[in-house]
Amino acid sequence: MPEIVKLAKPSEKDLTELREIFFESSTRKDFADEADKDHFFFKYVGVYLKHFPEYLWVAREGRILGYMIGAPVTDETELHRVQPHLQIFQKHFTDYPAHLHVNFHPDARGMGLGSKLFSQLEKQFQEAGIRGVHIMTGPDSRNKIFYQRLGFDFEVVLDFRGSPILLMGKRL
Repeated sequence: MPEIVKLAKPSEKDLTELREIFFESSTRKDFADEADKDHFFFKYVGVYLKHFPEYLWVAREGRILGYMIGAPVTDETELHRVQPHLQIFQKHFTDYPAHLHVNFHPDARGMGLGSKLFSQLEKQFQEAGIRGVHIMTGPDSRNKIFYQRLGFDFEVVLDFRGSPILLMGKRL
């Protein structure tokens, strides 16, 4: 049975496994070079590890099967620099200040591990006095159902550079 672990100081092996899961799960597969690939990983995982490592939770069974990493606040300068789409949702960060990023190895999906990771991260946010959490995804993404099951009941779609982005929020 996989264990759920808070992993504030990932080892080099852990980081390698996180990268493998991230790139396997990513819809983007082509990169100009290794620096471009590294920047893409930093944008969606590395920036959180740099600023909020205490909010990393993993499901592991010998190896990391999946991860969820959160940020207790979205109004953090470097986040806005590497994820400029955040700015279009600025007015919603009062109600939903925290956010998260999650990915699983394909073999570990559908096992209920995402819900278990979210339960731990949600409790950590609540203990820190955080009032709400949000995620961003595509309006037609299949992961939308997962977030609805977790209680994300606020939804707004805004356009960023010609692409619609769905923000889903949950009060804590």
